[in-house]
Amino acid sequence: MVGPRPAGRLWTPAEEVELRKLVASKIKVDLIARKLKRSPGAVYARINSFKKLPRDLAFSAQARSLPSERLAAYAQAEISEAKEKVGAPNRSTLPK
Repeated sequence: MVGPRPAGRLWTPAEEVELRKLVASKIKVDLIARKLKRSPGAVYARINSFKKLPRDLAFSAQARSLPSERLAAYAQAEISEAKEKVGAPNRSTLPK
């Protein structure tokens, strides 16, 4: 392992999914931290550890969007990908 070990408990996949949903809904970090029973610093660190935006998503975003808006768009894309992998129905696959 390269670098320092995490100081607190590890993030579970369920907590990461919840974090991505909360970030996508544009909830403040303090409220996210309380909901996940983590410190605001831990939440910021985990948000910053997310992968960089995919190239096509970065170009489709507005030129002067805020970092939180870009992160929310990325989190929403990650949620969509996770639902597709699981096979959950989305709006495009539902009958009209």
